[in-house]
Formats: sequence, structure tokens, C-alpha cells
Amino acid sequence: MGRSQRENLKSDCLLLVEGKDEVNLFETLIERCLDGASSIQVIDAGGKDRFSGELQAIRAAAQLRPTFRAIGVVRDADDNAAGAFKSVCDHLGKAGYEPPSSHGKFSDAAPSVGVFIVPDGANVGAMETLCRRSVQGTDASACVEKYMECLDGHDAMKSRNRDKTFAHAYLSAGVDPVARVGEGARNGVWDFESDAFGALKRFVRNLSTRGA
Repeated sequence: MGRSQRENLKSDCLLLVEGKDEVNLFETLIERCLDGASSIQVIDAGGKDRFSGELQAIRAAAQLRPTFRAIGVVRDADDNAAGAFKSVCDHLGKAGYEPPSSHGKFSDAAPSVGVFIVPDGANVGAMETLCRRSVQGTDASACVEKYMECLDGHDAMKSRNRDKTFAHAYLSAGVDPVARVGEGARNGVWDFESDAFGALKRFVRNLSTRGA
């Protein structure tokens, strides 16, 4: 969170995400789809390695804000959704917070804490998985799928994460090509109205109403 951010805790609801690009994505999602969640402050938690320290910094800052009421944590499942959830909850517990009982839920403590493991709390994947799903059926999506099939056919697919490969290729087709999914969100590339983002939007909306 950094010293400057600790001194500028400006909301009673925080959403902790993995990195700066995720901040771009979630701020865009909130701005365009969740007007009622405008009070949420989105914070770059600095990745998995810095997560524990960021929680401690937030706890210290929140002691100076008696109206502070909720924290949401969003993390990629990567190769192990259950492991990612357990890891987040372990860090929350060590920092003195009461974690939720399951993915997508919030604890009844003060502050209330919720955890969402992308894409759905059960399957492997990451934010790029939801981005890919959100644009399925578009002409550009079909072209990217054919490109990936071509790579497979020539034994040239070296990436171990097909969703990330898809996302980067899809981003390259935009009017103003960018390299990261959050930058793509700023440019309107992903369809936040798609059902692919439905559960995640509900989680963020629930965060904004906790303890209100």
C-alpha cells in the first residue's frame, strides 16, 4: 500500500487487487457498470508476495478511520482455486481479520471481509479468462481462436496460459493496441455487460453495501 497510500485511506470500503493493471480494470468496471459502488477505493496489493504487509498497513490506517467497514480481495485462481482462497484467508487471519467462509461471500465481522477467486472460485484461470469469455462470439474473437489453432497445428504454441495468449492477441486488434487487460478495459475492449463478469460485479456491489 505504501506510506503515501496509508496516509490517504479515503474510503470506508476497500477493494484489494493484485496489481496496477487490475486497478485500471476494476476502476473502469466500477465507473461504467456499478454507479452505486463509487465509494469503493481500489488498491494495488502489490502481488502475492506483498499481500500480508499491505493488510497490516491497511489495518493500521483503518484504526484512524472509525467508519471503515469493508474489505474485498480479488485474486486469480491460477492453477489452484482452493489453494488461492486458503492462502488469502490465511493472510487475512494473520493480519487480524475474520475471513469469509467461502468464495464470493463476506464475513459478518467489523470490518466485513470478502474474497473472490477469479474466474469463479472453483476452476483454474485468471482475469484474462473472464475477459476472453466476455468477447466470445465476436468476429475478432473468432479470428484470434483461428490464430491459436494455427499455432497448435504447427506445434508453435509455447504459452502455458491460453487465456492470456488470447487476451494479448485480442488487444492487438484494437484501434489503439495496448499490452495489458486493464489498459484494454480503459479503452472499452472487454464487454463488462457480459454474463462472464456477472458474479464479479455482484461481489463488488455487495462490497459497497456491507455495513451501510
